[in-house]
Parts: sequence; C-alpha cells; structure tokens
Amino acid sequence: MVMILLLAVQLSAPALVSTIDTGKLKGEPTQLGWSADSTQLYLQTSDRDGQGMVTNPRVFVMSASAGKLEPVSAAPAWATEYWAWKSNKFAPDSTSFGIEVKQDDRKTSSTSSPMGGDLARGGADAGSGGTTAGDVASRAQNTQTQRVFSLTLKGETVGEFVNQQFLPGYTFGWSPRDHMVAYGNTAGRLAVMDDKGNKQQVEGTKNVILPAWSPDGTKIAFLQKAGKNKYELYVVSVTQ
Repeated sequence: MVMILLLAVQLSAPALVSTIDTGKLKGEPTQLGWSADSTQLYLQTSDRDGQGMVTNPRVFVMSASAGKLEPVSAAPAWATEYWAWKSNKFAPDSTSFGIEVKQDDRKTSSTSSPMGGDLARGGADAGSGGTTAGDVASRAQNTQTQRVFSLTLKGETVGEFVNQQFLPGYTFGWSPRDHMVAYGNTAGRLAVMDDKGNKQQVEGTKNVILPAWSPDGTKIAFLQKAGKNKYELYVVSVTQ
C-alpha cells in the first residue's frame, strides 16, 4: 500500500530484507545506518546492564539488498559520520526543526499483588471492609519510581525511554533533505513528518525501531520486533 504525504512524497509498501536473530548475535539492536552510497547497512547490537545502560557494542555490516550480516571489528568511518547527522537533535540544515527531550520521575503502583485489593486501585478493600495495615504496606512496597525520557516533535511523541538509557536516533531518523523525519509513533507504526507538522503513518508496520533514512533520500530502513530475539529488517522506497 502506498502512503502519500502532503509534501507529495510517496512511500512504497515495506519490503522485507532479512530476519535477524539476536539470540545468535547477542544483545539488542541499538544502531542502524547506511553507507554514503546507500548500498550497505550497518547494525550495532549491545547489551544492557542492570540500570538499563548500553554496554558491549558489536558491529555488523550487510548489503542493503541481501541483508547478510558480517561482523566487523569496529564501526566503519561512514557509519560514525552517518549516525552523527541521523541522530542529531535538529534536522540537517535546520536550527528550529528539532527534538525536545524531557526527563521525568514517575511513581507507579502495582495492582498485581493479591494483598492490594481495591486499595491498590484507589478504593477500600471489600473483603475487609476498609483499609488495613497490610494493604498500606503492600502498596508501599509495590510503588516504584520510574525515570522517563520523553521525545517530542511538533507536539508528537517520537520516543520514550523508561528506566533505560536515552539513545538518540533509536526511535527517529532525519531525512538528509527536505526537513522530514521518520519515527516510530505511539501506535508502533513507521511514520513520517515534515517541518510543518504534516504526517503520515505506514499501515501494517508495528513495533518499529531505528528508522534510518538513506543518504540519497530514496529509502527508509527500519527494524520491527518479531518475537523473542527476532527482528525483521524492512526497507521502504521514497519517491517525490
């Protein structure tokens, strides 16, 4: 299905390039990018420690059409250069079309404990006729503080990190021209927005991460969660 933006940009239906088994590669995908000639892709996988921080990065290179991963000892120079503009706060050649990052500490209460009863949902425990000391203690034990990084652009949420390291470019990727951005929206679908706030999502996509626009502006690659340790690599063609 072809989606048409208000800027007359057309996005093809996503084409599956490969299925990636991170159980074999180890870690989770944390970067995806293109070579300068748009013929190769690189993938970085990383571990996370107990605080959600990224550790032990591993780098792979593949053909953009075949998708067969080849491990390399370090990220190619073109990969580092690509990631610098792809994950920047502002769109290329812009000082106003940019991501706003907000950090909050949110308190959440678990309602799964059988001791919580109606108290955990804001009412009295029907079984005991009121609030008990056990209810209060249980709720206190199940209250947690979550550190949340929220990313917004033109009022649209384009990323959220809960108790994890904020990774620029993980949920969005700038177009190399025309002041547009690809991102995973709150429904998990691939979406594109321009600097006027016009946007469109690509139906049928889900759990989208690491959207990456090719340097020639003709393609968007992205990963889609497809089960435990499984990710699908797709590419969408872009025409004007």
